[in-house]
Amino acid sequence: MKADTHDALHVLQQRCKAQGLVLTSSRNAILSALLEQSDSRDAVPLLQAAQAYHPATSIGTVYRFLRELELRGLIDAFAQPHGRTRWQLREHALAAPTHAANDICHMVAQVQDFLHTLEQLGLAECAASPDVASTDLEASNHRTLAVLHEIAGHLGYRLLPRQRHTA
Repeated sequence: MKADTHDALHVLQQRCKAQGLVLTSSRNAILSALLEQSDSRDAVPLLQAAQAYHPATSIGTVYRFLRELELRGLIDAFAQPHGRTRWQLREHALAAPTHAANDICHMVAQVQDFLHTLEQLGLAECAASPDVASTDLEASNHRTLAVLHEIAGHLGYRLLPRQRHTA
C-alpha cells in the first residue's frame, strides 16, 4: 500500500470510528478496496478487491458494511437500472475530522443535503422560490434551528450553543 493510500485509509478509519463503527479485519479490507477504486462499483468487485487484503471477507459483510457507511454519510449508493447498487466514497469522507461536525450549522447543512437527496428521488420538492431575500433566509434558519431543538428535546437531548474552537 502506497504512503498516500495508507494515510487516506487512516483518515477513513478515524472517520468510521468517530461515527461509532467497529473496524474488523474484513471491514478494513473493504475500506482499502473502496479507496483503490476510481469510480463506483457494485458489491461483487468490492468483495473481490477486499479479499485481496483479507481472504475471509464475505459478501454479507460487504453489503452490511456498505449500508452502515451509507447511513453515516461516508459513501454514496447509486441504484442501477439492472437492479444492482454501485457504491463510492464521498469526497468529504477522506477529509480529516473537524470540530464542525459538532456545529449546529453543520447539522442544518446535513438536513438540507438530505432534503435535496429526497428531492432528487422525487420524494420532496423545494417550496422556497429562488429569489428568497437574505432576511427570509435568516428567518428560515432560525425556524430550522427551533425545529432541531424540538427534535432533540423529543429524543431526550439538548442542543448546546455554538462554541468557538481554538487550534
